[in-house]
Amino acid sequence: MNTAPDRDAPPGRTPVRRRLRAAAAELRHGTAPLPAAARRAVRVTAAACAGFYGCLYGLDLPVAATYALFAAVALAGLSRIPGTGRQRAAVIWRILPASWLLISLGTLLAVRTWAAVLGMLVIGFVLAFAAAAGPRPAGAAPGLQLLYILPCFPPYEPHTLGDRLGGATLGLLLLIAAEALLLPDPTGPGYPALIADAADLARRCTGELTAALCTLSADTREAAASAGQALRPSRTPEAERPASPGVRARALADAGCAARVLLARLLEMPPLTPPGDPGRPDATADADADSDTGSGAGAGTTADAGAELLAAVGAATDRAGSEVH
Repeated sequence: MNTAPDRDAPPGRTPVRRRLRAAAAELRHGTAPLPAAARRAVRVTAAACAGFYGCLYGLDLPVAATYALFAAVALAGLSRIPGTGRQRAAVIWRILPASWLLISLGTLLAVRTWAAVLGMLVIGFVLAFAAAAGPRPAGAAPGLQLLYILPCFPPYEPHTLGDRLGGATLGLLLLIAAEALLLPDPTGPGYPALIADAADLARRCTGELTAALCTLSADTREAAASAGQALRPSRTPEAERPASPGVRARALADAGCAARVLLARLLEMPPLTPPGDPGRPDATADADADSDTGSGAGAGTTADAGAELLAAVGAATDRAGSEVH
């Protein structure tokens, strides 16, 4: 009995199934912009629809349904918070009290047009200035501003503030759950891991330069160059980039810059002459000095190699500085 699926299946069905499986795998594990946008759209749609229809038909609260829908769309669809789904969920959880404050202010200041406009100027300045805190607060600023704008629209109904806060809270909680659990984004190495890899490669380069050959292998050169390029801010993912003014971010930025400079200087060093090589200019002088003293031969050659290594590093400093920056 023949059970081969390719013979029994209708023509063209097997390639279609393969394409569907490939598309599903790309949606689940792809790192390109299109799969990432598709995963984000699925999460936002799930959270917004669950909050809207749950409040509208389940709880019979049309005002809460509107704010549940708008809160999820404002902080996910209309904002660009960098990072993976779990990182965005953490950011949304931390700004939840700020969303309550903005909805309350928008509801109360809508009593007069001039009051709403003045509040818009102040809140807009504060949220724009919050971009100095890093890429994640800057990405959440448009959504927070929209949470103030929506309750400013007429009619003026301060008695619905409870429904507005409840609906927005439900929508944001659903969004947090969707970002954290639904189609999680693949994670890459963080900036501390990149610094650790660069430091390990610097140790490897130093070991090869002080070995018998006194030169770097092709594999080590390629790996060190790639590690240095990976630490550049333009090559680092926005969510992992140490761009905030905090102490930890500044320390990571300084460590990454130091690692890049060190790798660049090690790569710029010329090949050194192995100690004891007859071609070394000071080989004869070292031999005469060792024969006179009768001791310290090993220490002399080691000191010469160390001095040559330090001299080469100093000579490569100026050439490497322009390329690093």
